[in-house]
Amino acid sequence: MKWLHLSDLHLIYKNYETDVMRISFFDYLKKIFKDKVDCLFITGDITHQGQEYTDEVVEFLNEIVTSLNISKDNIYMIPGNHDIKRTKLMGNVIKGLLSEDDCKKAINEIDEESFDVLFKGQQGFVTLYERFLEREYPKNNIHFVIKTEEYNVIHINTCLIAGGDNVEGKILVGLQNILNVMREISSEKDKVTFAIGHHTVNCLNDAEKGSFLNRLSDNEVDFYLSGHVHKSNIYQESNNYKTVHMFTAGANVVDGYSDTIFIEGNLDTSSGSVEVVYHSWNPSQEFWHVNNSLDRRLVEGKYTFELEKIKKTLSSKGTVNTQAVKPIIPINKLEFKNFLIDFHNVLSKDEPISFKEKFELNDVRDKFENMKCSLSLKKQYDTYSTYFPIINEIFKSSSFVGFEKNI
Repeated sequence: MKWLHLSDLHLIYKNYETDVMRISFFDYLKKIFKDKVDCLFITGDITHQGQEYTDEVVEFLNEIVTSLNISKDNIYMIPGNHDIKRTKLMGNVIKGLLSEDDCKKAINEIDEESFDVLFKGQQGFVTLYERFLEREYPKNNIHFVIKTEEYNVIHINTCLIAGGDNVEGKILVGLQNILNVMREISSEKDKVTFAIGHHTVNCLNDAEKGSFLNRLSDNEVDFYLSGHVHKSNIYQESNNYKTVHMFTAGANVVDGYSDTIFIEGNLDTSSGSVEVVYHSWNPSQEFWHVNNSLDRRLVEGKYTFELEKIKKTLSSKGTVNTQAVKPIIPINKLEFKNFLIDFHNVLSKDEPISFKEKFELNDVRDKFENMKCSLSLKKQYDTYSTYFPIINEIFKSSSFVGFEKNI
């Protein structure tokens, strides 16, 4: 399964450098990804500063579809803060919510009139969504999920209060609504699950952030894809029951600040192996390329990890990766039996063999000098190492030369 993740297109934003990049962008998509992408995620800021969604915006989005030759059924899109039409009344409602002593409770219990004021600012995006994707925008919940046979996509609208002033780090998403959406997939936790939102987790209000991460973990969300900050990032949220892999895409502009980067993901559903590749625009030489300098984990051009969910499923089914299994070396049963007898006899001696006299410490030092051990592994190793002199003594005897060759 292959996906692409784009964010912060800002299609109304224009300058010469951005125009050159965007022309090359379509060529790059056609050359590298045509007929190869299973799904496309666009995490907000389609337009710029709340401006209208012109025909040119729709044409740009359709050109992406043509370049990839992808079905619009497999495109998933949510709004960003620049997709909001701001009003003074909206600003006042947001200010009131954030001034509450318990803003988490306030957004959960927001009245219908106040909600309509906030959501009205996203009507332009809703219209674009339906025009471009040619399907109805779900209006029953601010957040929603789209299910497929292979995966689920949770759409998290992080922009309900994003139309206010000074809301960075104070974003409220409404956890009750997220909980309601999560219930829709509670019986499908074994399925690969994406969550997409415009804002990174660090942009969320402290009153919601911890519980938001818990909802992702408890519902076994595998990936959280976001944008907004115009800087690409890789992050693993591992301080919970389940690990959530978080990826932040850059922007589709060249402005001297933004990372002009989009992300490619590859999941091998037969093994659980995941490869994530960051594709970057070189503004001085004017070409797209695989970025291996964004993060030390990308030194080989890709970030790799195993998806716990699939590995666990394969394990429960008894599926084994034969490449990871070492060949069994045949051992003479009689020799092994004699070895065990000798081992027992040495342990039974009144005078145990001295570790310092009979065992070379350098053997351990040379092999484990650069090893980073966990405390549990170190404890286990220290326990077993007390028997090394005994084993060493037995191996030196002439009767076990054949056995030593076998192992």
